[in-house]
Amino acid sequence: MNIKVKTSLRVILIGATVLPLIVVAIVATLQIFGFSKAMIGDEASKAGAAQSAIVSNIVNSYVCDVNAFAEMDSIKHAVTDLNKVKDDLDVTANALKKSGSILDLVVCDSEGGVIYSSKGIQVGTHFFALDDNSSSKTSAFTSKFFTNESAYGANVFAVTAPLSGNGKGYVSFVIDTLKISEPLLKTGFLGSGSLVVSDSDNVLNYNGLPISSNSELSGSLNPDISTMLSTTVEEGGEKYTEGRYIGSYGNIKGTNWVWISLYPASDATGSVMMIFIICGVAILALMLVCVLVMIFTTRKVMDPMLHMLATMKEINSGNRSERINTQGMGKEFAGMSEVFNEMMDESLMSEELHKTISDISDNMLFEWDFSKESMFVSDNFKEKIGLNLSGATLNNGKFLDSLMDEDDSEKYKRDMNTLFKDKGDVGGEYKIKNANGQEMWVSMRARCVTDRLGEVLRVIGVLTDITSEKNATLKLAERASFDFLSQLYNRNTFEREFASELERSVGKKVAALFIDVDDFKFINDRYSHAVGDEVIRFVADVIKSKTGETGFAGRFGGDEFVLCISDPKLVENVEVLSMDIIDDLYAGYYSQSVDTTLNIKASIGIAIYPDHSTDGKELVGCADAAMYFVKKNGKANYHIFVPEDNQLEGNHSYSL
Repeated sequence: MNIKVKTSLRVILIGATVLPLIVVAIVATLQIFGFSKAMIGDEASKAGAAQSAIVSNIVNSYVCDVNAFAEMDSIKHAVTDLNKVKDDLDVTANALKKSGSILDLVVCDSEGGVIYSSKGIQVGTHFFALDDNSSSKTSAFTSKFFTNESAYGANVFAVTAPLSGNGKGYVSFVIDTLKISEPLLKTGFLGSGSLVVSDSDNVLNYNGLPISSNSELSGSLNPDISTMLSTTVEEGGEKYTEGRYIGSYGNIKGTNWVWISLYPASDATGSVMMIFIICGVAILALMLVCVLVMIFTTRKVMDPMLHMLATMKEINSGNRSERINTQGMGKEFAGMSEVFNEMMDESLMSEELHKTISDISDNMLFEWDFSKESMFVSDNFKEKIGLNLSGATLNNGKFLDSLMDEDDSEKYKRDMNTLFKDKGDVGGEYKIKNANGQEMWVSMRARCVTDRLGEVLRVIGVLTDITSEKNATLKLAERASFDFLSQLYNRNTFEREFASELERSVGKKVAALFIDVDDFKFINDRYSHAVGDEVIRFVADVIKSKTGETGFAGRFGGDEFVLCISDPKLVENVEVLSMDIIDDLYAGYYSQSVDTTLNIKASIGIAIYPDHSTDGKELVGCADAAMYFVKKNGKANYHIFVPEDNQLEGNHSYSL
């Protein structure tokens, strides 16, 4: 190759390498500051969303509790006859205060006048947390923050609920804002970032203070806090990048508050400047290296490389028998060419072998060659699986595990780790999505091929489509576990799951509710068994709606159901839960087939683990005895088991 051609090639190669680096440097200079703000905004959104969920959970726990208090007769009676229930209220308030965050239990009339306060707020005083429109509130709500409220000598907020039923008034918890500000004080992001919570007047955790006026912060934000409060933000937060701070903000679910993540804009600029300088130096150094490499390359390796490229093109065009001629090459290129020729020989032999095997088998084959870092799959693998093999290896998240859900992906990775550790073989079953986007089950067997030193050379594997067999197995297992009519657990499955739940619940309470539909035979006789089946499904739906996140239910046959409640809050309010079930059932089920509404009555027996028994079957038997007590005493009610229930005459519907 003459000097002119080499010089031209050098210019082209150097320009093609250096010019993109120059463009990258210019673009980076223009974009890096905006990128920094976007990155900080993303981190602020993640931190704020996570912390807002904690605050929301804290508030919601109080909301649930105050809603439960609004149902209590002792709270309702305080409005009409305080002296009758004052002692009970004092006991309840003292129990609440022991939690350390609830400072006061307050009961007010419909105008907001204090009727009872465990802290001693004067009767008749307008409760500070109720505004003039409090009478329009129909469910639990949270108030704004109050700075150093005189009655408590602390920063507080209130959670308030209207009394249910015929109660005319409100019940409130007064809560120390430290319950919210303490977690915020411990939370930050990216070094100098912090999180605050604000209402229309005050802000928590600004400049490290538990509470301060939001006017101190609002002028440093764009938009200001009033705009943030009036904006409905989707989950994840809304970014802002102008003003003294940059970050993100969003609404706190269940409150009229807003969370704001703050990152000083000056810190963002300072940190980015150092990155810019480092990147600039690195790009200049890389440009110099590229120039030197291009000069050396054109002088030393151009001719051998062109010869190698010409041969590769010939092979790629279809002449698989073509090989590089090593005569006249230097030692290094001759060695490279020989290795390439050997690789082509092995590749040709391997391709023929795999093609032959895949042609005579329905199984899908794959091979990962460690030395070549290449993946081969059979034609039927491509057709059925449709996986893009670009960049795919067995254990970097881009092979089969890229088609799996999280659980199967983790299982696959554990199997691969075992394979590479033991250098033997491994098998497993996984659910993936095929080329058509449909779920399918495959069975995989893979084996390592090692050299004489024990180093892995390649992994050969086979996939088998077992979708039909797996679906049949899963369907049989599901049918064996559930009652067909109600879609609840059958008796055997419930007893097994209930025993497991009790084993996991050592140290906490679990409730068993035995539910029997009253006069179910009358429904069958009068309206037909088809309507009776509709009623069973209706009762099952009501029960399922009350199980909570951790509970479950089963049908023991006929009109008998058993409900397991393990949520501590639901167990504590199991009587309220039982009445909710009774009320929801009696609200009625409309049957289109007979064009009438059936008001369903039910008797409920309650037994508590470990108070009444530590054995699952015995505990269900206790709940059954308690239900039988209800049957003998008027029906359509609930009853908590007492030992005397076992002395009732008659046969219980549940036998141990």
